[in-house]
Amino acid sequence: MLRKISLTVALIVLVGGFFVLNSENGYSAKRPVGEQSQAQTPRKASSVAAQRNILSGMVTDPQGFAIAGARVRIPGLDDFLLTDELGMFQRLLVEPWLQHVEVFVTAGKEGWLNGGARSNPLQRNIRIILQKVPDFDDPLYQTMITSPISSRIQRSQRDCANCHTTHMWEWGASKMGKTVRNERVLASYKKLQKTISTRQANTCADCHAPIAAQKAPGQTDLAWAFSGGNLSNGIECDFCHKIRDVQVDNRSGVQKIESNRITLGRGMMSPILVSGPYDDTVNMVMAASYNPLYSKSEFCSACHQNAVSLPENSSWDPNSIYPEADQYPLYEDGQVVPDQWTYQEWLEWQNSLPENAENKGQQCQDCHMNWTKNMMPYYRYVVSGNVRRSMGTERSPKSIYPHKFEGATPSRLTGSVNLQVQSMQEEGTLSVQVGVTNVNAGHRLPTGEHSRNMILLVSAEDEDGSPLDFQDGSVVPAWGGFGGGKTDYAGLAGKGFARITVDGNGTINVPVWQAAAIQSDNRIKPAQTDLSEYKFKVPEGRDEEIFFITATLIYRKSFPENDADMGWEPEEIIMKEKTIESGDGGL
Repeated sequence: MLRKISLTVALIVLVGGFFVLNSENGYSAKRPVGEQSQAQTPRKASSVAAQRNILSGMVTDPQGFAIAGARVRIPGLDDFLLTDELGMFQRLLVEPWLQHVEVFVTAGKEGWLNGGARSNPLQRNIRIILQKVPDFDDPLYQTMITSPISSRIQRSQRDCANCHTTHMWEWGASKMGKTVRNERVLASYKKLQKTISTRQANTCADCHAPIAAQKAPGQTDLAWAFSGGNLSNGIECDFCHKIRDVQVDNRSGVQKIESNRITLGRGMMSPILVSGPYDDTVNMVMAASYNPLYSKSEFCSACHQNAVSLPENSSWDPNSIYPEADQYPLYEDGQVVPDQWTYQEWLEWQNSLPENAENKGQQCQDCHMNWTKNMMPYYRYVVSGNVRRSMGTERSPKSIYPHKFEGATPSRLTGSVNLQVQSMQEEGTLSVQVGVTNVNAGHRLPTGEHSRNMILLVSAEDEDGSPLDFQDGSVVPAWGGFGGGKTDYAGLAGKGFARITVDGNGTINVPVWQAAAIQSDNRIKPAQTDLSEYKFKVPEGRDEEIFFITATLIYRKSFPENDADMGWEPEEIIMKEKTIESGDGGL
């Protein structure tokens, strides 16, 4: 397999991107012999197009064939044009500041390297040449490393941090930048190694250490990757931005990723092939390729959608837990047990929305790569320092994706739910109803690994802080934790939300790789409300007093039994807490 594209081809890309202009009265592209339709000699510019406020042109490949459906824009502006079937485009320069200056115009299309050409007030008809992205992947490609896993491994002199400093710091502080530094993951992996079936693939590294796992998908030792085999602390920029496509299925990580790992040219001045969401990135450092996948949830499904296959001739009935299962191929007719299932949850939510719904079309990136208050003020460049001054493109913040990859953080969890508490007091009983609403998550709450769970606690007390006796209503299930510890909640007034696995012997909350089915799943769907009711005894003769009802919703990374087994301190986050006086909001 070829490892490198010649420097000549790389220079063609750059020349096509920067300096090729049309001839005086038309275009330099000629119709290839024997071709019709899209390969016709381009039409001459009209007298209207010759005016300085009309920008027009054509997008072709190096041989002169027209490229239809290319996105043409002035870099950084939100609006763009699509070329027609002849590769033609035309734009009115309504902005006065553009009518009297040289304008750089770019074009991009999936599968092609972005290109550009310059237009000046005397010549507004231009030709933009795009080069096809080489359709192969080099397994011997050396991924550029920004965060080496040890000082013994030299960091690449050509890495993304040299230009994208802000994105680098965001990524480095995120969990995405530390996927092979999570000791809990490593401990869980060692437990898996003791209990995993010989028929099951070794898939943990496929997501947590993808650089290492690309060499042996489904067979990579995560412990080896932790000790240096991944070369990096996490999922590198150069790994993600070499992805060409993701097959949406139940395999893990690199098993379903198609990459474009190639080197263009030779030496420090050769451009770096990078795929991403921008169709207007054209410079001498990067051979950038527009790929809409980077703005879609399908991209995230690589590691946030997988399942464990059951033994041959084994299955369970997913419709008993998920009534919509027969509508979706990812359930595989019960021959798999869901593991990371966030993409499927998002897909079901999107399919449930009417076409005119506000959140229709919302993607994972819109929430997990968005701006948050602690990131203000907005920044308008994705490059920094001298690079920004010399070749940076000013953008609208809404077109920039911060790389914090924020997930189950306290601020994110707090903003994902609402609590509604109502009460009614009569004849020695205080009746309480609590509603928990998933208001901002485009998936179930909680989501991710099956061990994630939420606990709702409900209590009532008098003005002196003495609790009222709980009489009747929902209680936290046994998996909430027995033992009397401060995080053991089983049997208390409240509720638990989780996806519960079960093995063939009926043991619940087993690791998903040992599960035979999902026993229950009451996690809260997007925009849905869970209601539960409780009754507390009012002390005799105190019906006229005011009592205080408190509802607390707690997020937990793991079940108490698993924490104890692994020797971990419980990790809990209070998502929401609300206290009302009795009588507030009658039932």
